[in-house]
Amino acid sequence: MPIRRLLLLCMTSWLLLQPAAEVRAELVVVVNARCGVAAMTRNEVINAFFGRSRQYFNGVETQPVDMVDTHPDRARFYDALVGKELSEVNAYWSRQVFSGRLQPPVKVGTPEEVLKWVVSHPGGIGFVELSKADARVRVVYELPK
Repeated sequence: MPIRRLLLLCMTSWLLLQPAAEVRAELVVVVNARCGVAAMTRNEVINAFFGRSRQYFNGVETQPVDMVDTHPDRARFYDALVGKELSEVNAYWSRQVFSGRLQPPVKVGTPEEVLKWVVSHPGGIGFVELSKADARVRVVYELPK
């Protein structure tokens, strides 16, 4: 019996010392609050971020902003949106640039810079954690967790 008790104590101690599961904040797509867009579908978001659609339904030009590759939200965003790794997204943009068809969205380093970009461009669209979205922007799409 003492061995069982010792094993139980060891296992319990080990479990308590394990790091808690990482809680990830929800990512959302935001637009300039004055652009007239209240909500977007998944396909509309994909089209805006992959350059397939250059205007919102109301004719305002989309001006997407992306995060740098090293920011963890960028990988989370493209995984949740289209189920692709960053290498696949970057390869897509390399093909578009090489063929002369499209230029990728501007990249910034922080969520605060995303918000500044979106606010300062009438057709601005970007992604941030829900907790960072404020009254200057409108949440138009919530990404699945």
